[in-house]
Amino acid sequence: MSFMKKMRNYLPFILIIFTFWQSNAQEQQNNAWKALFTDYSLTNSRTLRLETHIRTRQFFGENDQYLLRPSVRFELGNNTAFTTGYTLISSNTPKYRTIENNLWQQFSFSLPINRTNYFGWIRLEQRWQSKNKDSNYGARIRFRSGFQFPLGKNKKALSPKLVVFNEVFLLIKDNFPYEFNQNWTFIGFQQKISKKMRLLTGFQRNTIAKGESFLHKNIWSSLLFYKL
Repeated sequence: MSFMKKMRNYLPFILIIFTFWQSNAQEQQNNAWKALFTDYSLTNSRTLRLETHIRTRQFFGENDQYLLRPSVRFELGNNTAFTTGYTLISSNTPKYRTIENNLWQQFSFSLPINRTNYFGWIRLEQRWQSKNKDSNYGARIRFRSGFQFPLGKNKKALSPKLVVFNEVFLLIKDNFPYEFNQNWTFIGFQQKISKKMRLLTGFQRNTIAKGESFLHKNIWSSLLFYKL
């Protein structure tokens, strides 16, 4: 089956999701996320990564966030890995800029099922946030799971893949997850461009708790992965 024929099969499902999201929205933003992931292999089991993110509101209209995220990944075998890193987040708000520094630890896995791949990770974050001369500390745990579906018969990994995932963020208090913070849902495509480069792009819907209401972000996300 050709790529376009497969897309026609998925299109009704995608439209139903988008319609549901639009009809249940409260406060909404239409944003664009761009990021570069640069990997450098230290050994066969250890990899350095630097993530650089630029996030804008009203698609490209105004700055929203800048992220810098260095990390090191340790392969554990059997399609599992442990990663630890640091994140600097600079967020633009109407009145002031918020700065967050966080440390994080992550366990990730992947499970091949025929040509489909099930993947996921659990990430624990220790967060220091500064807002208009005030600062606070908090912890958060994130759960992501998703699937990759090949869309072509090319076994050389050059065919595009349909990628879907969902991620839940929970705030931690007294060493226990107690409060919903965010939910991310993504549907898009991954294309291998060369031996060292691949692109993941698609639509992402973020729901963020804001007191008793929710902020909904409609995002076109484009992530470029490059191996040095």
